[in-house]
Amino acid sequence: MYNWYFVVTIIISLSLVDCAVIAKEDDVEEQGLYSKSDKVVILTQRNFERKVYNQRHAVVVQFYNSYCGHCRAFSPKFKAMAKDFAAWKPIIQLAVMDCANEENNEICRQFEVMAYPSLRYIHEQYIKGNGNVGDRIQMAETAEKLKAQVITKMQNEQSKGHLAFAPNFSIASYASYASALNDIPNDVTYTFLVFENENSTVGSEIALDLNDYQHIKVKRIRENSELGYIAGVYHFPGLVAVRSTLEPTNITPKNPSQQNLLKAINMFLKSKNYVFPSRDINHKDTIFIEHSDEKSLVSSSDIVYYADLEKTLKTSFTTEITRHKSLTGEALRSLLDYLEVLRSFFPARGNLRDYIIDLHTTLGSKQEWSGSEIYETVKRLEITHAPVYTSELEYIGCKGSQPQYRGYTCGLWTLFHTLTANAAQSPGTEGPKVLKAMHGYVKHFFGCTTCSEHFQAMATRNRIFDIKENDKAVLWLWIAHNEVNLRLAGDVTEDPEHPKIQFPSVSKCPECRSARGAWNLPSVYQYLLNMYKKENIWDLRRARSIAARSSPFSNLDIGMLSLLYIFCLFILILVIKFFLTKRFYRKRHYKHGRGTCRLRFAIKRLQNKNIFHNLISPWDEIVKRLRIVHLYSWHVYLS
Repeated sequence: MYNWYFVVTIIISLSLVDCAVIAKEDDVEEQGLYSKSDKVVILTQRNFERKVYNQRHAVVVQFYNSYCGHCRAFSPKFKAMAKDFAAWKPIIQLAVMDCANEENNEICRQFEVMAYPSLRYIHEQYIKGNGNVGDRIQMAETAEKLKAQVITKMQNEQSKGHLAFAPNFSIASYASYASALNDIPNDVTYTFLVFENENSTVGSEIALDLNDYQHIKVKRIRENSELGYIAGVYHFPGLVAVRSTLEPTNITPKNPSQQNLLKAINMFLKSKNYVFPSRDINHKDTIFIEHSDEKSLVSSSDIVYYADLEKTLKTSFTTEITRHKSLTGEALRSLLDYLEVLRSFFPARGNLRDYIIDLHTTLGSKQEWSGSEIYETVKRLEITHAPVYTSELEYIGCKGSQPQYRGYTCGLWTLFHTLTANAAQSPGTEGPKVLKAMHGYVKHFFGCTTCSEHFQAMATRNRIFDIKENDKAVLWLWIAHNEVNLRLAGDVTEDPEHPKIQFPSVSKCPECRSARGAWNLPSVYQYLLNMYKKENIWDLRRARSIAARSSPFSNLDIGMLSLLYIFCLFILILVIKFFLTKRFYRKRHYKHGRGTCRLRFAIKRLQNKNIFHNLISPWDEIVKRLRIVHLYSWHVYLS
């Protein structure tokens, strides 16, 4: 009986463990710019349906691109808003999805995400369908303005019959306290009346903040209501606490902001010995930030790594050009122009060139492609030409001090610098063709929408399509890059360990500046050609070799240290053996005293009798004579 009970217990335990493992595989603790400590739901291809559809609460999903500068700048605002939304979890939750992750590409394409970041409101019990891609929410400059937009959306949704389980967001006018509290349940102890404008969101936000307060209700009253005169509210938004017995208390603070109103409510309830709901307050304001101590192999802005270029192409092919739901017309032509300059001027290694040529030919065979078809083509040709990539597909020169810095944006600049430099060294005037392809790519495929708009405006202002010579194409891109660096210097997206400077620096290229600091354009041009030409692009092996030589110990030093270590170990063994042997002899001398001297004397007598005269005699003779010595020595010792 007990054996069967033991077996059943083990089976149940294993099944529970298995379930826990499955849940862990579906959910991730961190991805892209966010982690669970930011109070957001991390969405992936594997958990999207489970976390979004048929939920009992509404969801605001941010589709973003982790390498998009605007997304990086927006993430602190979204995280700040998520902290305020933490108490609203039963009603609405904030979720994020990194569209730069290849795994999530299909979901982002289904939701027709063409700009980053993109916010979608998804109401409760939302059903999966081709046309169900959520309601778009406009971006805002601050977290407070964005939060107000979300609350306005919730108010409108409730007026349509959704969010029935949420606090009542409606606003009305009343002539007396009795009429205002007419629909309040009997178990409510205090009702807080918020007098405000109909377009205000303060009352609704306070109602959401207090949604888990037991026996407490919040009600919105129009500021021009007759009840406002009765309550003596002259500053708006105004706040009046009304007991169930209709006893009012005006608690409007001098500065009636949302935070001050909430503070006034909590102070009032505290004075009434109200039992507040238990919340994880300490954890609410805690944000864990992991700092990576891993450095790039050789940190230098003058070095171009082939791994950076391959990683950039991989992201471009699998994530950016596949995000369109449908690709045709100008966008498709821009993609083919991009692939054309890649096949002509990219310094491909291994099978990558054949892969690009095949991809260009295949995508040029139709007038219209869906994003899923392009993705399937990209993956199929990867298998056909495998291995396509020769590196470990990790950023080296473009690696940021933290995951949210640099990466793909740095790689894309490096890629187009490489293309213009190599096009300038080809016969003819091919450099302007690269600029045209870059403009089309950034316009239609680059995931950072704001960055794309800035680039297009700069391209128009600096007349990108008027460039006709190779050297001017190289220098145009260099000027554009420095202009972007100047604009983003000191921005929240700037990597503190890789500040945005006007490159090349004086230390890297002294001849690129005149004595007065002005640019020497011919020297800059030669510098760029030399930096980005294919012969100077580093692979991973070269980087590691240079890193080893630049380390405190060279390979020769390491070899000498190894030999020294072995020699010291050998000496240590000899010293230990010497002391152990010496200790043994001392012990025998101490134990036997004069007997040892007698033994030596007896052995001397045996030697005089030539017992050890022939050491090369047969083995049995040697053993026999040694036995004689052994027995005689014991005889002397015992005597």
